[in-house]
Amino acid sequence: MNKELLERYIVGETNEVENNLVQRWLEEDPDNRAEYLKVKNVFLSYLYAMNKELLERHMVGETNEAERMIVEEWLEKDANNREAYLQMKKLWDSLPKPLEVPEVDVDKAWMDFKIVRDRRALESTETPKRKTKVIQWNWWAAASILLVCMVGFYVFDRSQRKEMHLASQEAVRQDALPDGSIVTLNKNTELAYSSTWSNKNRNVELKKGEVFFRVQKDKKHPFVIATGNTHITVLGTSFNVRRIPNATEVIVATGLVKVAYADKEIFLRPDQMLTIRDTDTMKVEKKPVQDKFYKYYVDREFNFENTPLKRVTEVLSQAYDYKVMIDDPALEKIPYTAEFKQNSLAEILKVMAKSLDLKVEVRDKEIHLTR
Repeated sequence: MNKELLERYIVGETNEVENNLVQRWLEEDPDNRAEYLKVKNVFLSYLYAMNKELLERHMVGETNEAERMIVEEWLEKDANNREAYLQMKKLWDSLPKPLEVPEVDVDKAWMDFKIVRDRRALESTETPKRKTKVIQWNWWAAASILLVCMVGFYVFDRSQRKEMHLASQEAVRQDALPDGSIVTLNKNTELAYSSTWSNKNRNVELKKGEVFFRVQKDKKHPFVIATGNTHITVLGTSFNVRRIPNATEVIVATGLVKVAYADKEIFLRPDQMLTIRDTDTMKVEKKPVQDKFYKYYVDREFNFENTPLKRVTEVLSQAYDYKVMIDDPALEKIPYTAEFKQNSLAEILKVMAKSLDLKVEVRDKEIHLTR
């Protein structure tokens, strides 16, 4: 296989015909895939050794889909790569950013000003004419100064409260917040925080999706996550927050987490979880965590230990863009034990089919397991 074609395939620059050619070649022989992975590793190492500009564009969200996938694969390949990236991003974030002046509705401000001015002028008609001129002139001067001050304060206040956004689309994203806390965003997630965190609290908002937090310890400055009608407060710990329709799910991995809603407060310890609906006002019971699979998107590891096959398919359906289904209900309770690390869904299903004597059938975005 042509090396130049493989390199263009890696960065997403091949056309449909070339894509099909490479994919057929990969499927023909396991040795072909091994050769491809070798070329890919060498190419990515060379690419990132020479291309600092691509990393910088990834930090500010200006990469295309193929470039973003390349960066994320490089980050997952080695812990040293991720550490170098986070250090580089921390330096990047510390650089002074240009002040963005928000748009001010000058027309509305001027109309409000004229209404107040005309009302004031009407009220002042009962006073002597000579005195009215003096009063109107003084009021005009004061009102003009006040209008300028209001617009200036609005611009300054908005610039100080500028929101920074971290978002993921069709891939998991890991990033660092200004305090050094690490966040892993599951697919289709949006997280926001102020560009200038206050001295009192480190506040973020989970607008949608799911995030695993590893919070940098700081006893003086609590870390607060707002989502829905719930506020989650920690000092330094790791936990998972998932926003589901009209509710919030919190699972604690390490440390202590305070969950506040309505006028209630509940404290969660490791391996405890809580689901709060936005309309809840009564106390909600915390529960033990069923298993560790809630972190599937963080480390892409699955450690099944006598796990019922039904639960296995549920986890795989969450982790990949396919719905894995069991056609025969008798198979749902079969215990399954296996460990997978950084494997594709096809690789996992191949091992499962062999070990459990299953047949795998793919129908569009559904995968059916039968015997």
